[in-house]
Amino acid sequence: MRNFVYENAVSKIAGELSLPKSFVDKVYRSYWKAVKEHITALPLKDDLTDEEFGKLQPNVNIPSIGKLYITSERYRWCKNKFEYIRQLRENQENNAEDNED
Repeated sequence: MRNFVYENAVSKIAGELSLPKSFVDKVYRSYWKAVKEHITALPLKDDLTDEEFGKLQPNVNIPSIGKLYITSERYRWCKNKFEYIRQLRENQENNAEDNED
């Protein structure tokens, strides 16, 4: 169903702009690929200070949708959460190894 909606949107835009469907599809996919590359290129897995985080541009404005962004507070919260989960898993693995002996 969702693919059908996408195909209809591509067809409609291609017709309105008198462009080939394949071209409209490539432009759309290229746009989202650029957004993804921008986000994944950010060193958010590193332990950044507030100053380092402030120098990044961790946001993308998407017309008619809005802005995708992360604040430094949210970044720190997520980093702490992932560290906590990592420690829990590590403890669980250590406990499992101890129980095997």
